[in-house]
Amino acid sequence: MQTRLRWRIFLVVATIFFAAQAPAQPRFTFDATPGQLPKDVVPSEYRLALDLDPARETFNGVVDIALKVRRPVEGIVLNAFELTAGDIALTGPSGARPMTATNDRTKRQWRIADGRTIEPGEHTLRIAYTGKVNNVGAGLFGVAYMAEGKPARMLATQLEPIAARSVFPGFDEPSFRASFAITVTAPSDYEVVSNMPVKSRDAQGTATHWQFAPTPPMPSYLVAVSVGQFDALEDSVDGIPLRILTAKGKKADARYAMDVTRKVLPFFREYFGVPYALPKLDQVAVPGVRNGAMEDWGLISYSEPVLLYDPAKSSIETKQAVFEVVAHEIAHQWFGNLVTAASWDEIWLNEAFATWMASKATAQFNPDWQTPLNRVLTRQGVMRGDAGPATRAIRSGPVYETAVFDVFDSVTYAKGGAVLAMIEMYIGPDAFRRGLAAYFEGQKLSNATAGDLWHYLSQASGTDVAAVARSWTDQQGYPLLQARVTCKSGKQTLELEQRRFSVDDAVDTTSLWQVPFAVSAGTAAPVRFLLAGRSARFATGPCAAAPLFIDSSVGFFRVQYPPEHLHRLARTFPDLSPSARLALLTDTLALGQAGRIPLAEYFTLLSPLRPASDPATLLLFLQAGRALSNLNGAMYDTPAQTPLHSYARSKLEPMLGQLGWIVSPSDTAVTLGLRNDLIETLGMFGDEATLRKSMELFAAERSGGPAIDPSIRPGVMANVGRRADAEIFAELVKRMTTAVRVEDGWLYASALAHVEDAALARQFLALTLSDTVPIQMVSWVPGMVAGNYTHGAMTYAFVLDNFDALSRKTSEQGRPHVLPGAASGFNESARAAALIADQKRLLGEAGEKAAKERAAAIELKSRIRTRDGASLAASLSRTTTGKR
Repeated sequence: MQTRLRWRIFLVVATIFFAAQAPAQPRFTFDATPGQLPKDVVPSEYRLALDLDPARETFNGVVDIALKVRRPVEGIVLNAFELTAGDIALTGPSGARPMTATNDRTKRQWRIADGRTIEPGEHTLRIAYTGKVNNVGAGLFGVAYMAEGKPARMLATQLEPIAARSVFPGFDEPSFRASFAITVTAPSDYEVVSNMPVKSRDAQGTATHWQFAPTPPMPSYLVAVSVGQFDALEDSVDGIPLRILTAKGKKADARYAMDVTRKVLPFFREYFGVPYALPKLDQVAVPGVRNGAMEDWGLISYSEPVLLYDPAKSSIETKQAVFEVVAHEIAHQWFGNLVTAASWDEIWLNEAFATWMASKATAQFNPDWQTPLNRVLTRQGVMRGDAGPATRAIRSGPVYETAVFDVFDSVTYAKGGAVLAMIEMYIGPDAFRRGLAAYFEGQKLSNATAGDLWHYLSQASGTDVAAVARSWTDQQGYPLLQARVTCKSGKQTLELEQRRFSVDDAVDTTSLWQVPFAVSAGTAAPVRFLLAGRSARFATGPCAAAPLFIDSSVGFFRVQYPPEHLHRLARTFPDLSPSARLALLTDTLALGQAGRIPLAEYFTLLSPLRPASDPATLLLFLQAGRALSNLNGAMYDTPAQTPLHSYARSKLEPMLGQLGWIVSPSDTAVTLGLRNDLIETLGMFGDEATLRKSMELFAAERSGGPAIDPSIRPGVMANVGRRADAEIFAELVKRMTTAVRVEDGWLYASALAHVEDAALARQFLALTLSDTVPIQMVSWVPGMVAGNYTHGAMTYAFVLDNFDALSRKTSEQGRPHVLPGAASGFNESARAAALIADQKRLLGEAGEKAAKERAAAIELKSRIRTRDGASLAASLSRTTTGKR
C-alpha cells in the first residue's frame, strides 16, 4: 500500500484482539435494515396534494401511495402523527375497498385495515386527511415576519428526522425510498416551491394550483415545500438553474451565498465524478422560527443567518458560517440524498461526510482562513466530551425513534468528520477519492451502510479499511498515546503505548484503536506509522537534536510525553510548526484538565507566547482566550478566579493592543476573528479599558456617529450588554424585537444575555414567556444567560419554575437542552446530580442524554476546581505579580 509516504505497520503480539473488532459491518439490504415499520408493504410513488394557506393554522391533504404488497397482510402499517384521517380507500386488482385507520400515538403510526386480508400485488392507497401548522421549526411550520415594513407570513418544512409523518401519512424511514409527485393549492398572491421544477400552474379564482415534476426515489424526510412571497436571486452553473429565495427586500444579501454555490457545486461534481442529480437547485432563507439548515433535495432550507450575508452589517463569523453551511448542505445532495444512510443507526454517513467535505471546500476556496488549524480548535469541545462518561460511539447501535435526535450531535458531525479525514490520510487522498466515486456509482438512488463505504474504499486502496475504521466508529472514546523516545547507538526509537483517554478516574483496559500517526523532529519531513496494538516500538531514524513530536492535529487522539521530553518541546515551542504548536497546546491543556499532568504545564507553554502577526500566532492566542474562558468556568467562586482574570488580561491585552480596534483592508479573516474574540473575552475578564472603549463606540453610534464596524460588533455589543443599565437594556430589547435581519436579532439577544445586573437578567429570562423573544431563540436563552456564572442559580430556578411554558415554545429536538443549558454555569458535583434528577422528572428518558452530557461537563469542572484551584491560584498570583 502506497501513499505519499509509505506507512510502516507494526503488528505487535498476534494474540492481541481489538475490543473494536465488533461483528463485520454488513452491506445494505432493504430487508435487513433496522426500523420500526414492517417491510411487507413497500411504496414506490406518492402523489401528494396539499392545500396550504399561510393565513391558516391547519391544512388539508390527499395522498395516493402506489404500493407493492409483498406477502398477505391483515393491515398496512405506516407513519402518521398529529394528523386526522378522512376517507381512506385501497385500490387493488379486485377494485376499491374503504379502509379505516387505527392510531397508535405512542409509535406515531396508523394501521390501515378493513378486517380482510390484503393480498400480494400492486395497490394504491388513498388517504384524505387534515393537519396542523406548527409554531416551531418542525414539520410544516408558519413564520411571521416583517418585509419592507409590512407584516408577512410564509410556510416552510423541516421533516428530518421524523416529521414527514406530520405532513402526510407515509413510510417515514430512510430505507423506504419512493418518488414524490407533489401538487399544492395556495392563494394566488403566494409563490410555491418544492424539490422539483414547476410542471404547471393553473390559477382558479383566488387560488393557484401548482404541479411539480416527480422526484427521483428518495426518503420521505427530504420532501420540501415552501409557500411565501419571495424575492429571487437567479444564476446558473454547469447548466443548472440556481435560485436563492428571500423575504422581500433581502435579495442582495444572498449574493455571497450564490457565489459560494457557484464554486462548490462544480467542485463537488468534479471531486466525486458524479454530477448533481436534479434539474434545478433552489435555496430558501427562512426569516425566523427555524435554526440551522436542511438539505432537502433541490430545495435547501436555511435560517437567515447561515445563508444571508451583508458586508456592511455582518461579521466575519457570519461570512464563514455561510460558506461552511452552504457547502455542508450542498455536499448532502450527494451524501444523504443521492445515497442515503440505510437507517438512523448510520446517519453519520450523511452528516460526517458533509462536515468533512464542507471543510475540504472551505480550505480550497479560502486558504487565508487557516481551515486545517481551525479544525483543531473546533474539535476540542467534542474531544472533551468524548473523553467523559456520557459519550457514545459514532455507530452506537440501534437508534430508536424516541431517541433519534440524540444522534444529531457533535460525535456524529465533528468526530465523524475528523475520523474520515484520518482515514483519508491513511489510505491516501487519491484512493479515498476513487473509493467515493465508486460508492456513489454503486449505491446511487439507494441506501448505504458503513459496510458499503468500507467495501468501496478497500477496493480502491487495496487495504482492509474496515479493520482500521471500525476501531474508530464502533467504540466510544479515543486513545491517549503515551510516548517515550530513546537514542542508542545513533538510532532513535519511539516507544508507544495506548489507552483510552479519560477526563475522570475511569480505567479502560480493553479498548484499542488502530492509530495512523506521523512523527517529525525539527524541520524534518514527517514519517507515518500505524499503531496496531496496545504498544509498539518504532525506529524513527537517526538521533536528532530537535525533540521528536507526534502531530495529533491530523488525528483524533492525545499524546503524552514524559516530563523531560515535554520540557524540551516547551523550550523549542516557538520553532515548532504551526500545527505542532497548536496540537501540543491543546493536548497539554486536556492532560492538565484530566489531572494526568500539572495544569501549570499549560501555562508554561503559554509563557513565551507574544503578539505577532503571523496566522499561527493569532490562532494560538485564539486558543489561549478560549482555554482561559473554559478554566474560568471551573474556577468561578474560588480563590483562583481573581488571579486567573488578572493573568488572562495580562496575556491577551497586548495582542489586542497590537491589532488595535480599527479595521484595515489588509486584515485577514483570522485577524478579524481574533480581534472580535479578544474584545469579548477581555470584557468577560473585566478589562476596564476594553469595556470602556466598547461603551464609547456604542454611545457614538447611538448619537449619530460612525457605526460600529461589523467585524467587532458582536464583541462590542456583548460588552455593552455586560454594562447595560435599565435604559440601555430597554433599547437592546427594542432592537431585538424590531430587528428585520434575523442575524441582528441574535446579536441583540446575545448582548442582553451578557447583562451583569441580576434584576435585568431576570427580566430578560421572563421575556421568553411572552412573544418578545423570537421563538427560535427561546430554547437557547437560558443557556446564554447562564454563561454569566453569577446568574447560574437564578437561571436554573427560572427554568424549573416555568418548564411547561418554555416547552410549549420549543421543538421536540430543542426541549431536552433547555434545562441542561440553564445548568451550564455550574461547577459543583451536587449540581450535576440534581440536573439528572430534575431532567428525568420533567422529560423522562427523552432528556437523559442531554442531561448526562451537561452533568459530565459540570463534574469535570468540579474536579478541576477541587484538585487545581489552590495551586493555580498560587502559581498565577506569582506570575502576575512577578514573584518567583
